[in-house]
Amino acid sequence: MQETRGGAARATAQTSEREVVRDAARVNVCAKAAYLSAIGALFSRWGDDYEAAYEAARATAADLAIAPATPVGAVRCRLENEVLTLGAPAAAVPVESLYKPWADGRERRRGVSAEFGAARHLLLGDSAQHMRALYRALELEVPMEFCAMPDHVTLMTEVVALCVDAGNHEAALALLSEHFDWLDAYEQTLLAHAAALSSAPPSARTDELARALAHGRELAVALAAAVRDLSVSLR
Repeated sequence: MQETRGGAARATAQTSEREVVRDAARVNVCAKAAYLSAIGALFSRWGDDYEAAYEAARATAADLAIAPATPVGAVRCRLENEVLTLGAPAAAVPVESLYKPWADGRERRRGVSAEFGAARHLLLGDSAQHMRALYRALELEVPMEFCAMPDHVTLMTEVVALCVDAGNHEAALALLSEHFDWLDAYEQTLLAHAAALSSAPPSARTDELARALAHGRELAVALAAAVRDLSVSLR
């Protein structure tokens, strides 16, 4: 009888240890998802409130993750107005559709050639349509400023975090695998803008924009690292 009770006690202790490990793993994954969402938020237009977004990113940084340093106001302003704004001189907006061609089927239905869609990388491509459908399924409302770009990285990282918080790791991993494979192309766009700017006559204005592009690349690198880190933890 004593051996039976001892065996039951050991089994209970082992179960408790496993639950502690699972809880710690769950907390770790949620922290990484929160950090990813905080980095994604840095690609939005914050205006004078931008410092709070950087503070949030630092607050959620876990393990070896290092949140990007807060830039001076002038650099952040140039980043928002001339890099993260569609149609701006050095625009590099983190919207998935801009870095992927339309699918042939949709192009044919719209009467647009595949060559045109592939060459232009327009807004509201397949990724945008998929994200719109996902928002409807989750009963999420897309903010007005993102209506033309539902596949903006700020929204997508937030949805990933929501999936993780809900315990739906499979859905979160699918989103990371299917909707974040364009980040290298995004970073290359920032690098191309910086290279083009380097050939312009030096001035205080071009130096400031160069720093804004460099900071944009820093954000892109941090985002890609956060995606990889969370993906590994979810597998």
